[in-house]
Amino acid sequence: MSNPTAVVNPGSFRDRDGRVYHFQERIFRGLSESALENFHQLQDKAFYTRLVESGKVIGTREISAAQNPLPDDVQAQWAGFLEHDPVAVISYPYEWTFSMLKAAASLQLHLVERAISNGFTLKDASPYNIQFVGHKAVFIDIPSFEPLRQGEPWSGYRQFCEMFLFPLFLQAYKGCDFQPFMRAAINGVDVQAAAALFGFRDRFRKGVLSHVWLQAKLDRRYGGSSENVRSSLKSAGFNHELILVNVRKLQKLVGRLDWQARGSEWGDYTEFHNYSDADHRSKENFVRAAINTWKLDTVWDIGCNTGQFSRIAAVECRQVVSMDVDHLAVERLYLDKDTPDNILPLVQNIADPSPNWGWRNRERSDLQTRSRPDLVMCLALIHHVVITANIPLAEFIDWLAGLTDKLVIEYVSRKDDKVKTLLRNKEDKYQDYSRASLQANLGRYFDIRAQQDVNNGDRSLYLCVKPTSSSGTTGPG
Repeated sequence: MSNPTAVVNPGSFRDRDGRVYHFQERIFRGLSESALENFHQLQDKAFYTRLVESGKVIGTREISAAQNPLPDDVQAQWAGFLEHDPVAVISYPYEWTFSMLKAAASLQLHLVERAISNGFTLKDASPYNIQFVGHKAVFIDIPSFEPLRQGEPWSGYRQFCEMFLFPLFLQAYKGCDFQPFMRAAINGVDVQAAAALFGFRDRFRKGVLSHVWLQAKLDRRYGGSSENVRSSLKSAGFNHELILVNVRKLQKLVGRLDWQARGSEWGDYTEFHNYSDADHRSKENFVRAAINTWKLDTVWDIGCNTGQFSRIAAVECRQVVSMDVDHLAVERLYLDKDTPDNILPLVQNIADPSPNWGWRNRERSDLQTRSRPDLVMCLALIHHVVITANIPLAEFIDWLAGLTDKLVIEYVSRKDDKVKTLLRNKEDKYQDYSRASLQANLGRYFDIRAQQDVNNGDRSLYLCVKPTSSSGTTGPG
């Protein structure tokens, strides 16, 4: 039998020195001759070994042709191959919170500082080269490390500004969520766009004058020049100490950036939900029993808020993807030191989700391509989808049915204070929003295994399973 085709990681399309493949639940990277030689020099360096041992750089090893399971036609394209430790769920910077992007920026600068100090550099500075394992940012693009040539600057500086620093500035200084800017342009916030976004008064904020305004001015002056800047710098005696001075200043600048977030409508959910203590315990017990019914690998908690029910799921499954449209709520979940390491918090609006985009719409993929849930939780969410986002109930259930075989969903009736608030200043055109409509739409795809009313019947919890999925198992009763 012939080998199945290896799946190319779309995010590696632009890398001319290699390509990433997903094959037999393993992650491989093919390398060009020059990239392979760079790795051979790198792997023996003590600083690199320490970075891997500390978890700052992904575990990586070279594999021989005899150990390589990739198809022959793939192996023939590259001089050699590395194997990386897998990351449970790939995430993108436009799905991160402020503190996640800040942690990734700090890691990028730390790696540059360590590399420059040891005769290497990082050829680029893309947040897509960093992933999150628990609370920890981990660097995954090993071929980015290259030997440092005498007199050359850090070539990743502008990319660092446009994809890390400027988005952080927007959040910290202007109170603008950076995620829409990062999703609007795959290369981040262009220096000229940043200069237009920061007004005259912003020049006095830390880092704006030097990294935004002056860089934009130089870009306008020399951007179209044919001058060989690298050659000029080498002739002028540019050395690695000057790079280190700049990198260390950037480390201090990033470390001081802070987002003074104002309270959000749902960020204080745990303090202001309208359940009694008994009803809240009943809801927790229902979710816990549902999770414990199966041995689950991946659970999605859509509308997770600050992650109360994600934590319940995390006890029994390998990975929880906790997502919410509320940046502040997800930020709190990420910053909470008690959040288990198998929870990945993401800023995600399911009514406007992360798309397939980039080159040929294949460079970055949607979330359900990157992660397939065994069970989805939609708690205190359905009224926001139907009423706030104006998505028909049947459409929402169709989407969920295409996503999972197992579902825990909560119905919030029209008598509930939260629904009354959403409808207060709207014309009620939501005839499909009813308990009977929900049950009928669920019934098109799922068996309702268990139901429990809370809040005097104003809210109802459902455990739903497709008839072909684990038909012999009973849910919580």
